[in-house]
Amino acid sequence: MDSLHIWGIAVIQNIQTIFQDYSGVMMFLSYIGDPRFAFIFYFPVGYILHCSVGKRVMWVAVITEWLNAVAKWLLHGERPYWWVHESDVYSPDNVPHLQQFEITCETGPGSPSGHAMITGAVWYILVSDFLYYRPATRLSVRISCWAVYFTGMCCIAVSRLFIATHFPHQVVAGILAGILLGKIFNSLSTSALKFHHYAIVCFSLTVCTAVIYTLVKYLASDPMWSLASAVKWCAHKEWVHLDTTVFYSLLRDVSSLLGLGMGVWLRPEPEKNSNNMFEKCLHIIFVLAVTMLSEGLKPSSENILLFYILGFIKHTVTVVIVVAAIPFFKGLITIV
Repeated sequence: MDSLHIWGIAVIQNIQTIFQDYSGVMMFLSYIGDPRFAFIFYFPVGYILHCSVGKRVMWVAVITEWLNAVAKWLLHGERPYWWVHESDVYSPDNVPHLQQFEITCETGPGSPSGHAMITGAVWYILVSDFLYYRPATRLSVRISCWAVYFTGMCCIAVSRLFIATHFPHQVVAGILAGILLGKIFNSLSTSALKFHHYAIVCFSLTVCTAVIYTLVKYLASDPMWSLASAVKWCAHKEWVHLDTTVFYSLLRDVSSLLGLGMGVWLRPEPEKNSNNMFEKCLHIIFVLAVTMLSEGLKPSSENILLFYILGFIKHTVTVVIVVAAIPFFKGLITIV
């Protein structure tokens, strides 16, 4: 494994040299590939354009991120920015220099890449559904759509290497896993799912998480081991955020899916999709304002338990607002 890591460090250094004048672009690419983007952008936009697409995006994002989190616990993957300091490969005077950025210091284990895996699965659903609802689309357009998909995934992979938060094999594994899960969930029908289905899945994910966490803790190592490495080797301690931990990702998954179930229960028959593009654009702008505002609300991490409780409430309520509250008030305005 050391040989693979050594090769990966060389690749990262070369990428940082080649794109040193484009750090802003690299960070932007990494930002749009962030798993949370599936919840605050792709899901709400997809839901407004077509309810079933939005629901499918949420399901694939939740299940893919949950599987990614579990894989990270089991695989114990390193991240480049701390591995160069903690490995025995390099002497203290010969540690390779890796430039760090404000989004470098993610706290969870590194394998497989969550950005590549979750974004790969979500984008697969979006491209597939776009082509599905336009069956008469020419072959050249279909090829172009998939070419854009793979180009975008390559750009995100390069950005993750540039900021030194992943090794090459981790982003490749993430992309392949994302494509596989996207293909599996592409055939998922969400129209018949009721609140109790969402509740059962949320409960199952929670129980499975607790069991796996306990097994990893007592049979292998501390599941939160990577947090100490991130804090120790991050260039700036303020770049370390608790909402990048594996546990917070799992919390976001369960709370968001529960919120979708509650929204479906509160509004079981969503309004028919409007053909008025101006109306849709206004709806999207308003919903994104809500999700971005929610994302900007960061509870204090001084009290860890309170941090996670407030995070759970925030994600649940945000999805309920998107799925039920905003369409409800929009309907009232339309009637008036």
